[in-house]
Amino acid sequence: MLGFLKRGSAGFTLLEVMVSVAILSISLIVLFGFQGGTLQASGRAERMTIATMLARQKMVEIELDLEKGMQAGEFPDERNEEEQFEEPFNDFRWQMQIKKVELPAPVTAEEGSVQALVARQLTQEIAKSVRELRFTVLWDELGEEQSIQVVTHLVKL
Repeated sequence: MLGFLKRGSAGFTLLEVMVSVAILSISLIVLFGFQGGTLQASGRAERMTIATMLARQKMVEIELDLEKGMQAGEFPDERNEEEQFEEPFNDFRWQMQIKKVELPAPVTAEEGSVQALVARQLTQEIAKSVRELRFTVLWDELGEEQSIQVVTHLVKL
């Protein structure tokens, strides 16, 4: 009765099972790798968004503070500050730098000409009335320091 069944048609061989398990294992490893990369990218995007919002908030505070000072007749030449943000963002820190904007005088064909005097006077006035505000938010991510930087200019009219 069992004569009509052939010996090779009854189930899978051990080799076929091992090959299929190996293919399944490699597929799962690749899928888990993609998922881990996606989670890492999502976490980075979240931290970049938080850093951007913190920078925006602090920049507005600094600009308002400087505007009050300008109304009182103060205009900083240079200033550097560095602090850590408060809870719950204490793993982020910030640096602020204010400095004069120094432009080189334009080179003209004739030194001592009216154009050269006007250009020199213009660069001196810009240095008196324009400041660069550079604001940086820093944080550690996966053992590396990350940062974003925002730069604006303040003009005293």
